[in-house]
Amino acid sequence: MSLCELAGGSEALHRMTMTFLAKAQADPLLGEMFADKDDHAEHIASYFIMNFGGPDDYLRERGDLRFLLRQHVGLNIAEPQRTRWVELMTESARETGMPDAFVAVFSRYLQGPSRTTAQVSHLSADDAARTLGR
Repeated sequence: MSLCELAGGSEALHRMTMTFLAKAQADPLLGEMFADKDDHAEHIASYFIMNFGGPDDYLRERGDLRFLLRQHVGLNIAEPQRTRWVELMTESARETGMPDAFVAVFSRYLQGPSRTTAQVSHLSADDAARTLGR
């Protein structure tokens, strides 16, 4: 069974990321960062679906991990924001009825990508282009 299937499939992951986005937009630490990102839940869900064994729509439509990381260059994500992102994403998984087994794995999984994204968010555009390509 894939992690996507354990989560309840693509629809469940979409519900989770919609819940997350609403929380993030209302959050004092994340609100400004997510203010004009109404389509962001769709992108996050599509990325998770691909990484968790579902269809690879994200890869075909947007690109690989380098594309995702380039979207965060210049955001200067601070550690409290990174931590809050993980907390709200985990909360959203629980609130949307994800199985406990999924939530446990998901919560641990989020640590790596969130740290990488936060690090990349501090790169200059030139350093990001050298590191991630254009």
